[in-house]
Amino acid sequence: MLKLGSFAVIGAAASTTLGSSLASAATPGATPQFAGHKPGHIFLGASGPDFATSLAETGSVGLHRTYYSWTGGTGETRNITKDHAANRLPWISFKPPFTTSGGWAAVASGKYDADIRARARRYATYAKPVIVTFNHEPHNDATGTPAEFAKAWTRIHDIMKSETSLKNVIDVPIIGDWCYNPTNKNGHPEQYITSAVLDRCAFLGVDMYQNSTGDGYSVRMARILNWLDVRGYSNKMIGLGETGACNGFGTPNAVQWWTAGWTWAAAHTSRVAAISYFNSTRGNLKQNWVLTETAAKLAAFKTSLSSSTACRL
Repeated sequence: MLKLGSFAVIGAAASTTLGSSLASAATPGATPQFAGHKPGHIFLGASGPDFATSLAETGSVGLHRTYYSWTGGTGETRNITKDHAANRLPWISFKPPFTTSGGWAAVASGKYDADIRARARRYATYAKPVIVTFNHEPHNDATGTPAEFAKAWTRIHDIMKSETSLKNVIDVPIIGDWCYNPTNKNGHPEQYITSAVLDRCAFLGVDMYQNSTGDGYSVRMARILNWLDVRGYSNKMIGLGETGACNGFGTPNAVQWWTAGWTWAAAHTSRVAAISYFNSTRGNLKQNWVLTETAAKLAAFKTSLSSSTACRL
């Protein structure tokens, strides 16, 4: 999930200067932007291999992030049902039927339309909405070209819309924030997140972790919001499908980085929709992202959860 691909942002989107739409974003939006959205609030939650243990540590959360294969519907339904019963907003990801080259093209061709329609009907039976992401971080996969990903993503969206009018579906793509970093000379997020994708998605998903630069949400999320703004999507929100802080980078430490980030997000609720913390050691990761790395780090996250900005379904 955390592999850094070689993708950079075009020059116009590299600026971190706050544009007019972002500068005014601290004023909560009055109109819900997607199913379940509560203007002025952020769905804050986590992912993790042992979610029951995670909840015992943090207390109730407003969001639960989980991952599935193309045929993982049984697991999806089990977890989504539990989340809805606990007033958590589920954010699920699923992969294409096969992840080798040609996988995205096969989906885009219409070969799997029946599966997509069945998925849409399943989502329509739920009592509450679910954030749905097809193939998060596609830039880390060898499943086809960026254009093939964008066509597959829009195909899934359009088929589900045709089948159930997207009932209970909050359709969101996810791409890593490294793709938008101006120091990354090969990143072209616009090749994956095309205008066709942006026209359809409920908001733009991003994965963003603390790194050696020390830059936090105020720089990196602002950069992505500006990227949206210069493309004419100044009302499009973003959400973090994965984020994490750790003490492995020196200053700022994990508590400082997380607290500053949450404070910034809370001041920009009209552009920040949801945040999921990666409370896990999975993925052969070198850094310790888990919330229990220190008592202070867990306490900082719990403080954010108890704030008036964090919400539940």
